[in-house]
Order: sequence, then structure tokens, then C-alpha cells
Amino acid sequence: MHWQTHTVFNQLIPLNNSNLYLSDGALCEAVTREGASWDSDFLASIGQQLGTAESLELGRLANVNPPELLRYDAQGRRLDDVRFHPAWHLLMQGAMYQSGAQSCLGRRRSLRRICGARGAFYVTCAG
Repeated sequence: MHWQTHTVFNQLIPLNNSNLYLSDGALCEAVTREGASWDSDFLASIGQQLGTAESLELGRLANVNPPELLRYDAQGRRLDDVRFHPAWHLLMQGAMYQSGAQSCLGRRRSLRRICGARGAFYVTCAG
């Protein structure tokens, strides 16, 4: 027997395989308002990479497995080591190198120095 009790309507739509930049209207509007729309293609590519089901699952794993502080080893020697779940490392590697966030900071500095590109700070923040 199947019982129907109520309709669930207050849940978020799953974000799997969506562009996190283009689906965030407030962020897109702020980037445009602050004069950084010249780099919206770059931001859209980052949003597409981070919105994949794989990236979202890595984020979930990183959240449910917080960093672990190891103060001492088995012999009582001080370690002060922090261990992170492998998902955390994969997310950081993807965010910093594959998406080009490192080059974004370098581009922002060079653009400000060379041509005073308006909104360069906001591209860095959004990316």
C-alpha cells in the first residue's frame, strides 16, 4: 500500500551539471555593475567546471570529513600536522590550476598596471 502524505516543495533544485556562475544572477549582475564583464567568459568557464556533479560530490565529501589535527605521534613527539580528506586536495587542485584562478590573479595585477582595467578586483573575487 502506498500512502501519500504531503508534497515537499521547500527543497533546492539539485545543482548537478549546472554553471554556478551563470545561474547566480546576483553575482553576474555585480560583475557587470562593477565593470568586470570583460572577463565573464573566464568566469563562466570556472562556473561550468565547479558545477559538475563530480565537483559537487567532492565538496560534499570535503564538508563531511573535516580536517583532523594530529598533535602527537605514537611515541608522544609533537607533530602539529593537519590531515585533509583527499577530496579537499582535489578541489583545491582543480580550483587553483585547472580553472586558471592562479592566472586570474596575475592577469588582474598586470591589467591594473598596464591599462587600469576596471573591475579586475571583482573578477578575482568572483573567480
